Amino acid sequence: MTPVLEYGNEWKTHRRLFHLSLRSDIVDKYNNLHLTNANQLLENILRDSANLFEHFDLFAGAAAVELIYGRRVEGKDDPVFAMASGLAEVLCKELTPDRVVLLKVMPFLRYLPSWFPGAGFKRNAAKCRGMAAEMAELPFAMAKDEMDRGVLSHCMISDMLKHGGVEESAAKGALSGVYIAGTESTGTILKTVALVMILYPDVQDKVHEELDAVVGRGTLPTFADRPRLPYLQAVLYEVMRWSPPSPLGLPHVTTASDTYEGYYIPKGTMVLFNYWAMAMKDHGYDDPERFDPTRHLTSDGQLSPQARQNNSMFFGFGKRVCPGRFFAEHSHWAAAAVMLSALKFGKAKDSSGKYIDVEPVFSDGLTRCPAPFPCSITSRLVE
Repeated sequence: MTPVLEYGNEWKTHRRLFHLSLRSDIVDKYNNLHLTNANQLLENILRDSANLFEHFDLFAGAAAVELIYGRRVEGKDDPVFAMASGLAEVLCKELTPDRVVLLKVMPFLRYLPSWFPGAGFKRNAAKCRGMAAEMAELPFAMAKDEMDRGVLSHCMISDMLKHGGVEESAAKGALSGVYIAGTESTGTILKTVALVMILYPDVQDKVHEELDAVVGRGTLPTFADRPRLPYLQAVLYEVMRWSPPSPLGLPHVTTASDTYEGYYIPKGTMVLFNYWAMAMKDHGYDDPERFDPTRHLTSDGQLSPQARQNNSMFFGFGKRVCPGRFFAEHSHWAAAAVMLSALKFGKAKDSSGKYIDVEPVFSDGLTRCPAPFPCSITSRLVE
């Protein structure tokens, strides 16, 4: 997977291939993809609100599958979606910062036999390798067959094979980590949006007011409306700040020795970025644990000049910055805009008719995701 590759020719090839499909100047061509999937997300929630988290995961996965393989996902039983989701689930449980650090501190653990007590990570690693190999081959072969028959929709595979100037093996290697990188953070962010709407109903009211004033009640927004919806964008920025989807990111390794504020850092040192601390402390916000979208707005209600720059850090830094960040931002916006135009989130009631208080509980892994919570979802499309 590209995120864990060392700097070198293979890493450079992957980044060049990503640039073909994910540059900031061309991601608008995916806007119809995002809106189609957002409308499907809305339909799924209206039909079956009890499985809210499942719908968010399907939205994130469907966007990634269509981006990579040009394949429209109609439901959770789609074979490519099911295969990719299974791999993502296993990897996100295993590829956590604490486990990576443990193996770095005690490298001898890598040489334990898989049958040894406590060496379950070895068995899971072997399982991941098998699933990853299958994921690299089967969907690619399906897309390649469609491309040869002239029926493949535009996607990353078509860009790479037509314009990448690389062998199929290089394209497969580059694509192997795209699904996981894109879906886990997107699903987590949408779950956090829903949670925030319940915890901070005043924020939800302001989002509804802005959408109704700009788009109109009963009308779903499009990307043409995006510049006129600064409060909604501020909400998405605040979601990233208030609960970074990956608080420590992926481990990095220094390529040269350095000294920082009196600390000597040898070459080859593992480095973790504490995004949570940066979000909570480094920008001087008052009461940083409170969710407040106005942090990202000027006094006249427009996005502040530094809002986007502050938010960009959650996609990484320097040469390792996430190549899919522009696609991801469009995906987050489409889902949130369509969903909040049509839905109102509130507290659920128990059997006696009393509201159930929601506590923000998060599960930690590769991403910091809200645990499932009870909620009431009502349509705003029909009064």
